[in-house]
Amino acid sequence: MVFFRQQQHKLRELRRSPRFEVHYPAFWDPCDGSALQSCVISDISAGGARLTVANPADMPAEFLLLFQRRCRIVRRNDRQIGVMFLKK
Repeated sequence: MVFFRQQQHKLRELRRSPRFEVHYPAFWDPCDGSALQSCVISDISAGGARLTVANPADMPAEFLLLFQRRCRIVRRNDRQIGVMFLKK
């Protein structure tokens, strides 16, 4: 649930992390041995995401979210790399 506070005729979002609108195809795994289900990540932040799913009422309270993004390396050092997500 997102709460908004009105200040000087402007709505201010009270989330801890900024969200970024995306359209990433993904899957969710119910972790009970049944099949993966498709979904779309609609927005994402450091702390969470908004998913578009076929039937939200049928989803378990906890699940594994899986998504792939094609990447290009933009930075390297001894033990780490930085990547940029590619459009396709």
